Amino acid sequence: MFSPHPLTDKFSDQLIPLLSVETEDSYLLARVDELAGVHGNPVYKEMLLVMTGKHFGADLSKKYWEEAVSHCHSIFKPEFAKRGFRPALMDYLRHIVWEFADPRIIEGDYLYNITRSSVTDGLTGLYNQTYFKRILEKTIYNQRRDEETSFALVLFDLDHFKQYNDRCGHLFGDEALRLCAEIINRNLREGDIAVRYGGEEFALLLPKLDRHSAFSVAERIRKGIEKHYFPKQELLDNGTLTISGGISVFPDSGTTAEEIIQSADKELYKAKQRRNYIYSFSEDRRKNSRRTVRSLVEYASFDGALYRPALSTDISEHGMGLGCESLLEEGMTLSLRLTKPYWPENIHLSAKVRQVRRKDEVVYIGLEFNESLDSIENLLTRQKNSLATVAR
Repeated sequence: MFSPHPLTDKFSDQLIPLLSVETEDSYLLARVDELAGVHGNPVYKEMLLVMTGKHFGADLSKKYWEEAVSHCHSIFKPEFAKRGFRPALMDYLRHIVWEFADPRIIEGDYLYNITRSSVTDGLTGLYNQTYFKRILEKTIYNQRRDEETSFALVLFDLDHFKQYNDRCGHLFGDEALRLCAEIINRNLREGDIAVRYGGEEFALLLPKLDRHSAFSVAERIRKGIEKHYFPKQELLDNGTLTISGGISVFPDSGTTAEEIIQSADKELYKAKQRRNYIYSFSEDRRKNSRRTVRSLVEYASFDGALYRPALSTDISEHGMGLGCESLLEEGMTLSLRLTKPYWPENIHLSAKVRQVRRKDEVVYIGLEFNESLDSIENLLTRQKNSLATVAR
């Protein structure tokens, strides 16, 4: 049997699944012709390389492919032709064009398993760092041709994992990594890529997601790991195995793979200072523009619902923080009322819940306004004067 040849990046991800023993030749032939209609004759060259381990020129590959199809129909009855292309190709290459003295077509599932093992981590089943960086480069290349879309990258690191390994043992450590991989996979969409980046580090490549959406995915994973029971985690100082993460977004965080990874890594470093936390660079910008202000705000889950009181923690033109008693969900849209005399004027606006965290009996939520407030400095000055007047 031919040794599988290292696959080129351009078509391998789409061609290898076609070689499964469950794939009928009629579908294989139709799919290869479809890809060739888009990418040209190199598709035939790649497919023959995948199937036989031997290089042919692009034009010659197309010729061989088409003649092998005709050969299949000439030597097999119609009812057997849908399963006869692969042996017909072998027969054609050996007896018609004399390319092989002793050919053996690579078994599809065997090739798939070999290729899969070369790009995945054996413990977790997630993709490995080498494959991740290759896909990241390809994604950046594709995004540069489509300026209307972006993607997000998340880097995770398990908190105090060395302590877990030392106190619980490496077998339990391996099991914890495997369980974390399962939790990560459960929270991803089809098309998202999860990676064991190295050691206790994981990475996500999230196509067509902005920073806020990527934060929601990362936060779900963080909560899932925090709530999951890992064997012997009570031996840790904090009694729970947790994870922290940082986020970067193309092209805002960088336009090369190195820049995007470094940006996420910097945010991960800041998140590790707090532990059990997802950090996003947008927080720095919010903090720079937000002003600390504690005043009464009323909120409701929709217009017409009962309004409840909350206390603002900070505010900017684009959002505000609230402390309240209700456990709200990320993604919810709230109706807000800022009323006199606590504010200089009655303001009615809506906002989306972007962050939720609980401390003791208080729930702290981060809100993003659906429409920006005008002149926040002027509003706060007037609010301060209004409260001073009420006090007198």
